[in-house]
Amino acid sequence: MDRLLRSSGVRLTAMAAGLFAACTLALCILIYLGLRDDMEDQLRAQIRNETSQLIGDYNDDGLEELRHDISERLERHPGNRLRYTLTSPGGISIFDRIDLPERGGWSRLKQEGASDLIVLTTPLDDGYRLGIGADTRIVGEAARALRHAMLVVVIPALLLSLVAGLLVSRRFLARVENMKSTAEAVGRKSLSARMPVSPSGDEFDSLAGTINQMLDRIEALVRDVRYVSASIAHDLRTPLGHLRQRLERLVDTADTPAQRDELAETTALLDDVLATFAALLKIAELESRSTPVATETIDLSEIAGRVVSTFAAVAEAENKSISLVSAEPVYVVGDAQLITQMLVNLVENALRHNQAGVHVEVSVSRDEGAAQLLVRDDGVGIPEGELENAIKPFHRLDRSRTTTGSGLGLSLAASIARHHGAELHLTKLEPGLEVRCLFPRPA
Repeated sequence: MDRLLRSSGVRLTAMAAGLFAACTLALCILIYLGLRDDMEDQLRAQIRNETSQLIGDYNDDGLEELRHDISERLERHPGNRLRYTLTSPGGISIFDRIDLPERGGWSRLKQEGASDLIVLTTPLDDGYRLGIGADTRIVGEAARALRHAMLVVVIPALLLSLVAGLLVSRRFLARVENMKSTAEAVGRKSLSARMPVSPSGDEFDSLAGTINQMLDRIEALVRDVRYVSASIAHDLRTPLGHLRQRLERLVDTADTPAQRDELAETTALLDDVLATFAALLKIAELESRSTPVATETIDLSEIAGRVVSTFAAVAEAENKSISLVSAEPVYVVGDAQLITQMLVNLVENALRHNQAGVHVEVSVSRDEGAAQLLVRDDGVGIPEGELENAIKPFHRLDRSRTTTGSGLGLSLAASIARHHGAELHLTKLEPGLEVRCLFPRPA
């Protein structure tokens, strides 16, 4: 819900709703002012006509006839009617008690506890004044009725617009989330993922189609590069294998120990080249997903125990140490041979690139239900800025290439992890390095 409220779609919906409310309020004010002015104009017209009739009688028959006419009107309409007052030169008012202004013309008089009066004052002969007014109560009642009607209509309309906007935003966010999930999958090197395209053919579908075409092109280019790399490695491995066999035969027929040592060193170098080609072919095979994921249930603790036992003697001979921390069996589904190869690479990497005295710890455990395999050492570690590059093929911290290795160990381990849906994380320690392989939780 928090993500929904922070989304641009919801903000646009809120802005649209606010604009709608402001426009509706402005429209209501205009309608109210227009209705009020129109009703007051009708009252003024009624007062003006009544004044014209009474002044006509006054001009014909005098003041007494004016009084008589006003009395008849009051008797005929005792309830809802106009207000009449006739004020003498001495300030005495008869009929309705209205304090007329000294000056003739229109005026608006305040009444305590009641609505205003619109009054037209007309001067007569000998200091008399005739005032005819109308109560604006009917205007206020109409305005209240209009406000009530506006509230009844506008508030539900505003709420409906908000609900509709939220529904549209939720649908908008769902489309964005699908595209985001696909982009994240591509970012995790799953180039086969594609943006979902709906039958509606809207702008999202057009964008998704364009991105899918781009991904098709990228996937084809990457596939071609992998094919070329794998083809080179495969084609060179066979003649190099034959070359190694010849070197072995030459070692047996060498005349002097110096020749045998030179041939043995050449054979060792050739073995490194063959190992590099083998790693390249395995990475290409895993990344192309041509190898199906095995579905056997394996115990990570058992694999870790075998690998630690294998490297214990090698570590001791180099004045290094290795230990295993595993409290109980931890099962995952995968390929035992590949996972063993991954752990061998990680342990070998930790022992090879650290000086004497380093301690390597292999541990197997569960983290919130997910199996994890850790290889931790207290050696020189990897600089923070190099952690992301460390798993790239052929990347080596030793720029001079004086240490052994091809720079494919961590890269192959990362490929094996991805092949099993796991994630390989490198963390700098003080001192040392931690490599954590986190397997997916069981379904």
